[in-house]
Amino acid sequence: MPRKARPPGRLPGNLRPAHHIVCLVAHHLLSLPSHPATHQTAKTKLNRPVPSLNGLYITRSPNNSTVLGVFPNVNDSKNKKILFYPLHNPTTGLAELRIPASGDTLAVLGSNGLLDLASLADPAALKLPEGATCNWTSFRLELNHERDGGAAETGTVEYAIEGSEGRWVVFPAAGAGTGEGWSVKWKDVNAWTTANYMPVQVGYELVKEE
Repeated sequence: MPRKARPPGRLPGNLRPAHHIVCLVAHHLLSLPSHPATHQTAKTKLNRPVPSLNGLYITRSPNNSTVLGVFPNVNDSKNKKILFYPLHNPTTGLAELRIPASGDTLAVLGSNGLLDLASLADPAALKLPEGATCNWTSFRLELNHERDGGAAETGTVEYAIEGSEGRWVVFPAAGAGTGEGWSVKWKDVNAWTTANYMPVQVGYELVKEE
């Protein structure tokens, strides 16, 4: 079960802060590496073999600051990349992903096996309807293989809840308003959905601390 969120700057004794900042990215599907990232902060991207999506940074929806996705036609100055730092739990081997600028926490939120990737101020305070899920403590960071003997600075983000198997996908974002837009979701293998989604890989890349 997810634990109660804590205010930024107050960490429980079993969580270790990272030393760098990371950004979320989207990419085409790759084989997953085997080494966990334990000391990086990152940006997030999508990996997907579609020119309009591959390598784009994950940002907030222009119409809903909670929902995260890829919105290629949104002015970058108005919709900044999602930067996070992981707080690793050595007991579970998993991590919480915190956004330093806002103090929000990355989470998956939804029901029936289809969960939005979301940015939440206090996930523990949400009043969920029956059957809904909100989890912010079960992310796993996987490093890409090191190249040329140097340290790997990119990797993938997985949702690693016990007893559940699934993958990241993107659906057309409702009411994106500025043209093409895609919302990022975690889809359980048993979830029934419409067929207008594409499988993706959520990645991260190391960025300089600001």
